[in-house]
Amino acid sequence: MATNKKTRDTVAVAAVIVACAAVIMANLLADRKFARLDLTGESKYSVSAPFGRIMDTLDDTATITYYISGTVPAWFESTKRDILDKLHEIETASKGKVVVEAVDPTDNKELVEQLRKDNFEHEVQDIKKDQFSVLRVFTGAKITYKSKPKADIPAIGAPEQVEYLLGSKILELTLAKKKVIAVDVPVAQQPPMMMGRQQQGSGFEWLQHGQWEGAKDKFEVKSVDLSESNSIPSDAVLLILVRPKELNERQRYEVIRYLAGGGRVMLIASPFKLSQEFGWRAEKTPTGLEDYLSVAGISFGAGIVADHCNVQMPMINMFTGEVNMARFPFYVKILESNIDQESVLTRYMPALLMPIPAEIKLDSETLMKNGLTARVLAKTSKQSWTVPFSESINPDKELKYNPETQAYTGSKNVFVMAEGEFPFPYEGKPVPEWKAASSDGDQDKDKDKDKDKKGTEMAKVERKPGVLVLCSAPEAFHSMYLSQRQMGNQMRANMEIIVNIAETFSLGDDLIKLRSKGYETRSIDTLAGKENDLKRNMIKAMLIFGMPVLVIIAALARTLMRRATQIRYERKLAETIGPSSFTR
Repeated sequence: MATNKKTRDTVAVAAVIVACAAVIMANLLADRKFARLDLTGESKYSVSAPFGRIMDTLDDTATITYYISGTVPAWFESTKRDILDKLHEIETASKGKVVVEAVDPTDNKELVEQLRKDNFEHEVQDIKKDQFSVLRVFTGAKITYKSKPKADIPAIGAPEQVEYLLGSKILELTLAKKKVIAVDVPVAQQPPMMMGRQQQGSGFEWLQHGQWEGAKDKFEVKSVDLSESNSIPSDAVLLILVRPKELNERQRYEVIRYLAGGGRVMLIASPFKLSQEFGWRAEKTPTGLEDYLSVAGISFGAGIVADHCNVQMPMINMFTGEVNMARFPFYVKILESNIDQESVLTRYMPALLMPIPAEIKLDSETLMKNGLTARVLAKTSKQSWTVPFSESINPDKELKYNPETQAYTGSKNVFVMAEGEFPFPYEGKPVPEWKAASSDGDQDKDKDKDKDKKGTEMAKVERKPGVLVLCSAPEAFHSMYLSQRQMGNQMRANMEIIVNIAETFSLGDDLIKLRSKGYETRSIDTLAGKENDLKRNMIKAMLIFGMPVLVIIAALARTLMRRATQIRYERKLAETIGPSSFTR
């Protein structure tokens, strides 16, 4: 029996050695072949389908070099590990199309200098022994693809950013040619020069020159003015029209033909404009497209929309010095609940700020008749009302409204999108002539001669599904508001809309899905509230410790059962061959 005990001890030691070897081998293999099981409902630890489709555009191997400092603040250690895990997930899912390298540049002086020049070095705070210190860390990536210049991602601060940042650069590297976006903004009005005052532009130059995030790398932004020499490019994937002013017949034709032919148009317009130049001034600003929009089933309301959900700013009484919070009902805040969270254009937008909006009315019957579908991307709260337009309107008077007695008329649409085959009323009719400048008399005579030779050009277009995005608050994108400290902070999401629209209509919606991808912690509704804290903590404890405890109980039960079975066997055996160590 002693021999049997020695044999059992040897087997046990061998089993421990084999188990340790298996663990070591598993870790070595994990370093070479990364994989893990994702049990989260939102697929937090998996490569998303949109990113997978973006990787499919690669027709050669892309090398992602992730530069990460070996020493990082303690609070960033877990983030660093998650970013590395995410990169390895991408490498595994790419099936050879992506190779990931992690490099610590700390000891390579030449590399450190180069990364500093490329803005890869970041200053971060760290706390050790209750003392603040500043560390310089690297956390960025470079993508090498074919013979193209390397694409730089100077900063990666969270694993949730990885797919969008990489996807954006991969699309840039795989594009044969930058997509063309045409932008038409109002002509800058130059007021008389005044002491200490500079001349003003239109306020939309940042759109005209493509000064939004990623525009320079992804798009070719062209400024157009809907003239004969500078109309909509034939290869434009998006036309942004800002406050068009009484378009003439030929300009309307150009816009409508582009839209009916499958183009995408973002129209930022309003039937009126308020300005404060030596006092308040109100004027009507027709676009020239009102009749066409009405035929399609879309129209503007005549008044200015006000809302109890609005901007509040401190106002100082010059006599008493007292500071009070004043409400500005024409500066409407659109809360998340009134923003379409299903559309890729506005998904996960926390709030929007729409200064001086007009109502956008949708005629569902007319839209359906034209084969168009419309969706409301943003609307005001139910505590809204309309102030009739008047050239003598004084917005300051509206600040004194009484929320308890004010008559509310319900939500108003201020941001909509329509899709489908838009009507083309010019079909089979003569193409309108370009409006000639007053000094072009001789050129007009030459055109008339050419027209006589060629004959009248008849309008024709192959209708295709197009998209019209309409925003009735142009000031929502005006640089004066965006750069204002207090109001500009509340208008950051407005600029995100431009990025989303530009990328969706030119590069597809996969990139926007990555951009707006969010991970949410879903709770059980029946366990919400402080009164259920104990129940929630018990469930958490069960989830954390329940499985290990069950495994231990199962192991103990099996051990006791095996021992009882062995003792019975030994006793039965003792009856025939004598006692054993178990029966003494």
